[in-house]
Amino acid sequence: MNLLNDYLDRQMLVVGVGNPMRGDDGAGLALGEKVAKKLNLEYLRCEDVPENYVGKMLDNPADTILLVDAVDMKQAPGEIGLLSPDELADNGISTHNCSVGLLAKVLAGVKDKQMLILAIQPQQIGWGQPVTPLITEAIDRFVADLPSPNQANSLQLPT
Repeated sequence: MNLLNDYLDRQMLVVGVGNPMRGDDGAGLALGEKVAKKLNLEYLRCEDVPENYVGKMLDNPADTILLVDAVDMKQAPGEIGLLSPDELADNGISTHNCSVGLLAKVLAGVKDKQMLILAIQPQQIGWGQPVTPLITEAIDRFVADLPSPNQANSLQLPT
């Protein structure tokens, strides 16, 4: 079962965060884009300045914002986790000027939007390096496990 299955019935904005010039820090961008494409969701590419896109996130009609980023979760490289803003803000580990966890907590407090962080454990974040093959393979496995949009609709509970 995919980590996102419980949220597939929501109107969601996928926000990719990461620096494509810093190795696996760019994994948040790749994972976010592929998740959005597979689930037919709107995608916002923020790179390493998500704070510059706060207005677009808040103005979006989605009730859930999925921030996707490479995060040092102290896991094996390529592990993917779904974190709450509190979990990430308390951890405080970010490669960006503005902590994604702190940003998520602030956004959740401004408007009635649920904030989730889809985090992937990087292997390396060296300057001028591409995303490593191990991380790319983890992204591809995770996305392949997502249902197609038609399957996602069938997972919704009747009202």
